[in-house]
Amino acid sequence: MCAHELAVRLLDAPGYARTRGVAQQAARLARSVRLDRDRRARLLCAAWLHAVDAPRLAGRRLRIAGHEELARIVAHAGFAAMEAAIRGETPLEREFPVPGAADEGLLMLLDIAGVTTDQDGAAASPARRLRQLVDRVGPSDPAVRAMVALVTRLGEDPSARALVEALAPSAPAR
Repeated sequence: MCAHELAVRLLDAPGYARTRGVAQQAARLARSVRLDRDRRARLLCAAWLHAVDAPRLAGRRLRIAGHEELARIVAHAGFAAMEAAIRGETPLEREFPVPGAADEGLLMLLDIAGVTTDQDGAAASPARRLRQLVDRVGPSDPAVRAMVALVTRLGEDPSARALVEALAPSAPAR
């Protein structure tokens, strides 16, 4: 079964809409940076599966299915290690080592796709995506703190910032 079929089966309608948008943004990024076929396929699988469950649980599912490298990317998506630390959970790195150099770029692309996709699956600025998250879970939620750190990190990296700016609409957040 392919990643898209799993997302269809396991996500509710709103979760699927957002995940579809993240996968679309990931496909745009893959074309933009000219990923080879194998890396493009792994990025798109990660995009379709990143929200099937909490990152750690989605990573476990992928590991059980025999996809260790993909499990590490999905488990660390969205600064999940920071969120886990804030929540007082066991450090994510103990269970899922940080993706190696070959996959670090795929994780960054997945994170860019995530912060440039709104709750409905449309392209969005990171500010809009953050506002939606704050509205849904409140400003003090660890997910908000992790997203702020992620957006900051992406903004500090010139190549990541350029990709975010290329994907995100320039209209102000609503």
